[in-house]
Amino acid sequence: MPSRYEAPVDPDAANNAHAYMVQMVGWNRRVLELGAASGHVTRALIAQSCRVTAVEYDPEAAPELRKIAQDVVIGDLNIPSTLAALQPEFDVVLAGDVLEHLMDPQSVLNRVTSLLAPGGRVVVSLPHIAHVDVRLSLLQGRFDYSEWGLLDATHIRFFTLKRVMETVKRAGLVMTELKRVRIPAFESELRVDRASVPTAVLDAALADPEAETYQFVFTAVRDDGDFRTEQLANRNLELQAEMDRILIEQHLAQIESDARALSDAEATARADARADDEGSQRAIAEEQLRALRQSRTFRYTSLPRKMYKRIRTSWS
Repeated sequence: MPSRYEAPVDPDAANNAHAYMVQMVGWNRRVLELGAASGHVTRALIAQSCRVTAVEYDPEAAPELRKIAQDVVIGDLNIPSTLAALQPEFDVVLAGDVLEHLMDPQSVLNRVTSLLAPGGRVVVSLPHIAHVDVRLSLLQGRFDYSEWGLLDATHIRFFTLKRVMETVKRAGLVMTELKRVRIPAFESELRVDRASVPTAVLDAALADPEAETYQFVFTAVRDDGDFRTEQLANRNLELQAEMDRILIEQHLAQIESDARALSDAEATARADARADDEGSQRAIAEEQLRALRQSRTFRYTSLPRKMYKRIRTSWS
């Protein structure tokens, strides 16, 4: 029976947590996968010649998992004995959108870290509770749970980047790689209405560089106490952030071109509207605006605020 979290996994997808996790795990690894559901990520790992021990809470998922995983453990991660029979032999422990569902995610992360073989690592994906759409919803007095997403009704722990870093450190780990899934304001499943948010409020919410981060996906290794290891890990994160900045800048020319084309289209539509049916022409211009905001370039980069402001206030 497919899980409600079942989703296709494309290891090469951009701006996608599943793809980032599968890439971070790598090939030919002994993997302990926490919260395997019905095996959608498990299959992608096996396609990379990994040997997977799948841990899942739902017993209905067991038959499907046993068809594909090397071993299957059915049990509640909140109960320490669930993992008691496992040995410290895993190259990777994978926790994809799992820790936020647990009563004490810190204890579970501590426990699974002890199951790593020498040189092993953990790969974790966590939703970002401080995404701009959550902030704007709170300003409107809303914190509405749903079946999935940032406010999944089964989430009982919530994470900002600061909380993620603290959790990693307390587990005796050092983060070595960090990727972000970014979703622009008003584009998440929370469906915040742009017209309900004053531009000044939106600008304030977007001032945080993590405001449009939807998920954090990271790799961490044991902290061996060597200051040089921590220095190298921190430098690696800095270089990754710099690479993100460079990639964003490479997209700017295309973004600006799209914005200019949009402005031209709006001007043409408005001129036509004066001579014809204003309502229908405005609808055309608005559809062009939606097409730009849904484009690969727009969705996969963090737009410069001045460019984004020009677009989002065009109908003010």
